[in-house]
Amino acid sequence: MLNNLPRFQGTITVPGDKSISHRTLILASQATGIVKISNLLESEDVFRTMNALKKFGIRIFKKNKDYVVYGMTVGGLENIKGTINCGNSGTTARLLMGLLASYPSKLKFLGDKSLSKRPMKRVINILREFGATSIPKEKNYLPFTFLGSVMGLPNHYKLQVPSAQLKSAFLLAALNTSGISTIEESFETRDHTEIMLKYLGAKISIKKKKNNKIIKIFGKMPLDAKNLKVPGDISSAAFMIVLGLISKNSVITIKNTLLNPTRTGILDVLKNMNAKIKIKNKKIICGEIVGDIEVKSSILKATSVPKTMSPRLIDEYPILFIAASFAKGISYFEGIEELRIKESDRIQSMEDGFKSLGIKLNTTKNSLQIKGEQSFNLNHKIKIDAKGDHRIAMSFYILSQVLNTKFQIKDFNYVNTSFPTFTKTINRLRN
Repeated sequence: MLNNLPRFQGTITVPGDKSISHRTLILASQATGIVKISNLLESEDVFRTMNALKKFGIRIFKKNKDYVVYGMTVGGLENIKGTINCGNSGTTARLLMGLLASYPSKLKFLGDKSLSKRPMKRVINILREFGATSIPKEKNYLPFTFLGSVMGLPNHYKLQVPSAQLKSAFLLAALNTSGISTIEESFETRDHTEIMLKYLGAKISIKKKKNNKIIKIFGKMPLDAKNLKVPGDISSAAFMIVLGLISKNSVITIKNTLLNPTRTGILDVLKNMNAKIKIKNKKIICGEIVGDIEVKSSILKATSVPKTMSPRLIDEYPILFIAASFAKGISYFEGIEELRIKESDRIQSMEDGFKSLGIKLNTTKNSLQIKGEQSFNLNHKIKIDAKGDHRIAMSFYILSQVLNTKFQIKDFNYVNTSFPTFTKTINRLRN
């Protein structure tokens, strides 16, 4: 169909993991002493969290390539009032609300146009268990005023939806609450907060009972001031992985990448699609599994992805849909309704983008079906509206690179929220 298609070859690293970067800053602020953080993601989202913590009296500065955080101990934040602008970062909003729920705080939380469309009622409902609330009480979207508790009470909560942010908000609130708080989940979600709390010496118990995970945390206990190193972001690596798989004659190695089992759903699905993927040099860093990922050009086959996989690849679905468009056969994705309330309605955004390329998807509220190996219609100017969503923008940029065709992608600047060096990294690989 197309001539002069590029190949992509080389060894790269991707920026530090976004989820872990937020958590290193927040938990370092609660440590007793000085914490050095290596490979922190320097993105707009992470800087939103950093700047908020600075407002509360936390000293954070960059020394050479690392960041140094002067922890003020559990419960040690100061002057918790005013306004916090979370920009595009839902993680900043939800995790800081969790941290501040057990402080006598009064803050106005703001977000950009995209974040202001993302629901917040679920996190507020959880934090009410600690005595926190929002004004107006029933408002589901930013902006609103958040009120922390004067004296939070320990509690037991059963998580109703698979959300690592909600779980983390609960654990952060429990950190500064006297007594033992317990949260249960019946589905697998990202466990970075639990891993980091354990690494920093928190008094935390994690047990599995049948299909449930039960986490108990003892509040008002100190955290050790240990240095932290952030591994490469598997969600950012996913774009480079798919780039290598669907391009001709390509071999890409991504060094020192996070391989936490709650985040490697993308690798499992792609391997089921006949992808040539090898994992090398596995090791443990600050409690997290890290290794190198090597990918080679592959002839992909279609797959079916069940609802149970959703928590393990929620951020990787858009680039996985791009991979499915190259696979032989029809791929099915079920239980993906959470994509409707991310930075954009990602199901609709992908459908709109593919439609402009002449590719039809069959979608419902919670599922998507795509036939691969179709002919892309490139005989016109391709316009993609990312709708303020960095992962939509990056997914279609990867497709444009593979097809060697320029796309006009609206809101491409949102890529800076998670992967500021995205285009430079691809240019390094292009041959």
